[in-house]
Amino acid sequence: MLAIAIIWKGVPLRVVPWGTAVILVFTVLIAFTVPAHAGIGSGFSAPTSIDTKPPFVTVDQFPEFTVYQGGDVVTFHWFSGDDNPGAVPDYFIASVVIEGQVDATFNYHPDIDEASWDWVASEVSSANVHLEVMARDAFGNTTVGTSNSFTVLASVTDVPGAQAGLDLGSPTPNPFNPLTRLNFRLPEPGRVNLVVYDARGRRIRTLVSGQRTGGDFSATWNGRDDRGRAQSGGVYIFVLDFQGFSKSGRISRKAVLIP
Repeated sequence: MLAIAIIWKGVPLRVVPWGTAVILVFTVLIAFTVPAHAGIGSGFSAPTSIDTKPPFVTVDQFPEFTVYQGGDVVTFHWFSGDDNPGAVPDYFIASVVIEGQVDATFNYHPDIDEASWDWVASEVSSANVHLEVMARDAFGNTTVGTSNSFTVLASVTDVPGAQAGLDLGSPTPNPFNPLTRLNFRLPEPGRVNLVVYDARGRRIRTLVSGQRTGGDFSATWNGRDDRGRAQSGGVYIFVLDFQGFSKSGRISRKAVLIP
């Protein structure tokens, strides 16, 4: 039987059979050539897509000098959405803003690219009314689309008890620059006031004031206030107040002064 002597640093240690010697040598080689590890593994992580682009919002604009009265139905229309991969808009809201204050809001579904909203105009008088549409995506990117300003006038009706026969015609021409004329009819003698107001309700010019007989009359306005100062272009309201012996009433008309 073959035997091998194991020698360490020149000193014989022991003699072992051939088979046992081969196993010992193989074990020693593994021990010195393979480092010890607590665990061995591998993995792969896909890159994360971060969206930095906001959604888009396109709001339809109003024609210049657009005017509504309280109670009118105003139809807003806009397009919105998000073309960026991996970013789904999660918050949509439309608001009507009057003089910097939110008057009404409308929440709409984020999957709708095209949207519209029928808003009933409030009983206000303001030339600073506009629509704001806001869209925000899942990463917090936000876009606000804004319409241009339009005018809302509080609806004016006859005073309770007003009698037939009082009338205020439409301003002619309308729009106008620099003059417009108004014809009015009084059913009987009485006190009459015909006053021009701006879209915010501020008194601009008194055209007629005092006692008048019954019948047909006319007045003109040249776009200036009581001090003779030229007024800026925009919407103006003519209000006729009448107080007679047996009849009374109030009528309003509106016209646009072209700059």
